[in-house]
Amino acid sequence: IAARADAEVEVSGIGGGARRVLDDFSLAVSARGVESIPSAGPLLIVSNHPGGLDSLAILSCLPRRDVKVLLSDVAFTRAFSAARRYFIYVPPESRGRAAALRVSANHLRAGGCLLVFAHGDVEPDPEVSPGARESIQRWSRSVEIMLRRAPDARLQVAIVSGVLAPKFVRSPVVRIRKSPARRQKLAEVLQLSQQMIFPRSVRTHVHVSFARAVRGMESNGEAIMSVLVRTAGALLEDHLSSWGIRVFPVSGPRRPGR
Repeated sequence: IAARADAEVEVSGIGGGARRVLDDFSLAVSARGVESIPSAGPLLIVSNHPGGLDSLAILSCLPRRDVKVLLSDVAFTRAFSAARRYFIYVPPESRGRAAALRVSANHLRAGGCLLVFAHGDVEPDPEVSPGARESIQRWSRSVEIMLRRAPDARLQVAIVSGVLAPKFVRSPVVRIRKSPARRQKLAEVLQLSQQMIFPRSVRTHVHVSFARAVRGMESNGEAIMSVLVRTAGALLEDHLSSWGIRVFPVSGPRRPGR
């Protein structure tokens, strides 16, 4: 899988590599608002982070080849040698995080596109778990720091859902973890492990929505984070409504048609 993705990255960039992995895993992606993504110029895309393959779902939609992704240094991403030049890794120590922010801001100032997950940790998948609305309220102020360092960048919010299959979220195995975040991470590990061994054994349909891009520093006096949280909250509601998504407790019924 990694070798095929790397070969595609060399030909068609990170977006092509992302589409290759999604196809190998039999993961379908439907997106709204792709036509509003700027094709050039500094762009900061801020998304929720339900985990799984959310970054690949977003990357597969982007009509640009100058994309970099700010992400944690996890072993799965290191498997893709050709794609690593598109990644900005965030180390756990504070000095490393500050350096990653500088690299990110420099990429924006150079006119590039940057994808970040604002929470900094996994968040509830809006299609299988409650709590996505509340999680947006806890998004990191690092977004504001990057926009202040790259004031010409545009800001675009994305919402992703459907990356986790309900059977893994509901698995009795994940109950050994106490916190919802740890349970979700374990569900992600279980799902990804099965997908790596049996690539087409897990079929999920990922949904992505993009808000209209706005000038990051033009908020008419409103704080940047307030604008971000308000925009993300409104997009989430529109996302759920447009895709016909109803959020149930983990033990509850699945959405009709899934």
